[in-house]
Amino acid sequence: MAVKVDGVEITEQEIQAEVEALRPEYVEYVRQQGGEPSDAQVREWAIENLIEGVLLRNEAIKTQPVPSEERIRKELEAADYSALPEERRAEQARVNLQQRRLIREIRKGVKPPTDDEMRAFYTENPKLFVAPEALRLSHICRFVDPAKRADEFLELLRIKSEIEQGRLSWVEAVKAYSDTVERDGGMFATVVRGDLPKATEEALFALEPGTISDVIDLEARTLHLFMLLERLEPLQMPYEAVAGRLKSSLFEQACQDALNARLDILKAAAVIEGWSPSPEPTAAQ
Repeated sequence: MAVKVDGVEITEQEIQAEVEALRPEYVEYVRQQGGEPSDAQVREWAIENLIEGVLLRNEAIKTQPVPSEERIRKELEAADYSALPEERRAEQARVNLQQRRLIREIRKGVKPPTDDEMRAFYTENPKLFVAPEALRLSHICRFVDPAKRADEFLELLRIKSEIEQGRLSWVEAVKAYSDTVERDGGMFATVVRGDLPKATEEALFALEPGTISDVIDLEARTLHLFMLLERLEPLQMPYEAVAGRLKSSLFEQACQDALNARLDILKAAAVIEGWSPSPEPTAAQ
């Protein structure tokens, strides 16, 4: 069913397209909050996004000066408008410029957080500033022809056996058998939970320092042996180490809050047909 915002129709086709675009982010967010995704809720979020888009467009057209023909021409050259019919491209470029100007105007009204505000947030939210448990790993990586995967798998098992029996050192094995040693020196990126597939992480986090993993199929064309060099325990990061990132994060949140406040005012004043917001679900719902 279509929705109208101050006489502007949002079609069912537009709603469905927004639902599919929003779904991955929506599912991840709801599950992080301990809830279960629902088609009804993602549809509601999609409709609200589209309503806000219409309101922001209308507000920009109403309040922002019309950019010059030269500025519109430069916008058309700088961005890709090929998906639109040619006769609509200049209009869309104009509106985009006006919307960006409106956003800048809103952001200008937001003050950066003070040091006292930043320190208070840091003190009140210590868990947000803990470096997670991490693993420093060395690896032997073999590029694999799919037709020879079984042979390569057995070869890595043989290498592991040689090392564990003391006939070959790990360093010697890396130099002799890793296909990426010239590029990475046998070092793998530091790993925290969420970086790798769940089964791989479980295997790696179960290792003790100095022990070697079973053969791990990490990518379509690579097989690996890993040695755990060091387990890095969770560490509280000092305020000075996070201050720059915290300042940026708090400022961006304040800008988003300012934009949301402006949108709330616009929604309250708009005539919206075919939609009414439902109460936000709790995490347990």
